Amino acid sequence: MGDGLQTGDPLIPVPLQELSLLEQGKQWRINQRLSELESLTPVRGQLRAVHRGNILELDGEASTIVTLCCDRCLQQFNHPLSFETHEVLWLGEQAREQGMDLESVLEAGGAVIELDPDELTESMDPRADFDPEHWVFEQLNLQLPVVNRCGSDCPGPNLNAAVADEPIDPRWAALKKLNP
Repeated sequence: MGDGLQTGDPLIPVPLQELSLLEQGKQWRINQRLSELESLTPVRGQLRAVHRGNILELDGEASTIVTLCCDRCLQQFNHPLSFETHEVLWLGEQAREQGMDLESVLEAGGAVIELDPDELTESMDPRADFDPEHWVFEQLNLQLPVVNRCGSDCPGPNLNAAVADEPIDPRWAALKKLNP
């Protein structure tokens, strides 16, 4: 347990104050279902969080398979989701507002990280908890397609599904005349 690697434990929130005490940060091996994401397979991957004074450095990768509904033919299909990312979060708005330089951002010591302070737009309350499960959910959710298509051979909408002999609601009768 000296390396902070957790195996088999659920991804439970960790106080940032506790992370600041771990020199190497905390690592999780992910092999579980997420409460906020319906998936066919457990989410598998890893995550590392390192507290570096005024920033929280996150490295992670994970993958799973979800079932989506095609926007064109309405059939369900399986879609792989995965991410591999590196993210840095400001700890507290005060550091961002004061425009602190990189030397003060890395006050906790450790390896030098080359950052562009203008690219750091996300922040957390330094007294809050880091929720690794929610962070992994957000990263996977960002990978969902905007338009769901089952594939290049999608049959499209089934226009023959409507039975011509069905009685038409009189409120829609005028529209039926437009589409023979």
